[in-house]
Amino acid sequence: MERLPELQCSRKFSKIFLIGDSQTQDAFSEQSGWGSIISNHFQRRCDVLNRGLYGYNTRWVKLVLNQLIDEANVEKIAAVVIFLGSNDANSKAVFPQYHVPLTEYKSLLGDMVDYITDLGVSREKIILVSAPPFDEEQWIKTLIANGDAPLSGLDNVTLKLYAEACNEVAAEKEVNSVDLFSEMISKENWKKYVCDDGLHLAKEGGKLLAEMLIQKLDKICEKHTTWFPHCDSIDNENPTPSFGL
Repeated sequence: MERLPELQCSRKFSKIFLIGDSQTQDAFSEQSGWGSIISNHFQRRCDVLNRGLYGYNTRWVKLVLNQLIDEANVEKIAAVVIFLGSNDANSKAVFPQYHVPLTEYKSLLGDMVDYITDLGVSREKIILVSAPPFDEEQWIKTLIANGDAPLSGLDNVTLKLYAEACNEVAAEKEVNSVDLFSEMISKENWKKYVCDDGLHLAKEGGKLLAEMLIQKLDKICEKHTTWFPHCDSIDNENPTPSFGL
């Protein structure tokens, strides 16, 4: 039997990083699935890495960002998606542990973009996603069911301000933006895009976000080709040259 050349398993596949809070941590769940849709779209082209952190705000994500992305993994970054704001927008009076003032939220997002670009990631590879609207009635029902006080701590007027701030940072830093808040709230029956807990994205919301991101990512990742030859192009009698070995 012919012995194939010994090669180090060192192929560095291009990576799309998804960074955020529980909206991102749940990106591969059956509930929203937006990360799964993106991963499927880029199969054999880019690995999609989920770095969502449940309950985190921009203040906490910034503190651990250098443990998510650093010099060791920056070389093959195809894109970075940052999706934060839902926790930051909470009322300080109701959920002080999550609340981040609007001006600080903007500053932290900008600092995160600066950190990533300082590592050598070009600005066109970064996408900021605004927090979506939420269904207050359903969210209060969830709080009551969990034994919490029926105080939502959120409102869509405030969430809109954080969404606008996210868009402003993207414009100031010259990176891509996805205005999920405006896109969802413009829908006639937008609440169907929010899951039963009133806060997180439902399957419809996840699909919408994935479609919006893929429009950006297709342009960003257009040079990232499919790994390895298509099965139909492999010479069954002499397959080795088909793999460039």
